[in-house]
Amino acid sequence: MNLRQLEHVVALAEEGSFARAAVRVHLSQPALSRSIQAIEEHLDMVLFDRSTREVRITPAGQTVVQRARKVLFEARCLLRDVDLLKSHDLGSVNFGSGPYPAAMLLPAALDELAQSHPNLRINATVDNWKNLLELLHAEQLDFLIVDIRGVPSSSKLETVALPRHRAAWFVREGHPLTGHDPIEVQQLSGYPIISVPLPEAMRESLRKWLRFPPKQEMEFHLTCNDVNVLREYARKTDALLLLTEQTGWERGRSAGLVALSVPSRSHLWLQFAIVHLAGRTLSPAAEQAIMAIKRAAAVKPA
Repeated sequence: MNLRQLEHVVALAEEGSFARAAVRVHLSQPALSRSIQAIEEHLDMVLFDRSTREVRITPAGQTVVQRARKVLFEARCLLRDVDLLKSHDLGSVNFGSGPYPAAMLLPAALDELAQSHPNLRINATVDNWKNLLELLHAEQLDFLIVDIRGVPSSSKLETVALPRHRAAWFVREGHPLTGHDPIEVQQLSGYPIISVPLPEAMRESLRKWLRFPPKQEMEFHLTCNDVNVLREYARKTDALLLLTEQTGWERGRSAGLVALSVPSRSHLWLQFAIVHLAGRTLSPAAEQAIMAIKRAAAVKPA
């Protein structure tokens, strides 16, 4: 039994078809069938139930596939560590970011990296947290920056919380609410809310803060992964946009928007976290990028 055979077992389990699995591992169907048969004979157990329509994994097969994934992951980590030991060059970093941290942390972090490591190649993917987690688990990203409430509890992930940032509602200059001081939370309900797609936990927290009745759903007028699009929309409408107070001193990006003063017994907070795969060594490039992001997150508004 070797790593290649384990790859064949995992591919067949995930694809559920010899035809699709064969394409994935670049083998003919007969060759893949022989490989699966060989590992079943070696283990002396049936891993898959075959039929004319589909392939179903057996309970024994599920156990083998679960362990095989771990073995293959460790093997890839070993090769990665060897490559990192051979090269001290920063090279490149691939990371993902949710829309909010991309707007609030990346400008300062990328500026620092451009100054300190001008030859570092950076690929930053901005997307919602669900898609980013899939890319992370597929080992296509080194790490993520997402809202901490969107990170599932898992032994496969290592999570480092960043400092919290107090949130604020932003509206256009001349918005009807800017003439009220202070503003009651109930007054916000009369205006459309725009936002990036939120994790369910964060959405529920916001719904409670806005004092929606228990069974009343909170609907967004507009959701978009691009915070700059949301800013522009807020400048031209009466929509309410939730950002952090840090945004208030980003003069160029937030021109035309003002923060509302909404007294409340509890403040709204945004808290981001850096997430990477547990047991996978970070490259020097990823470590430098994470340090720059941590410094950007630690900066307090003036």
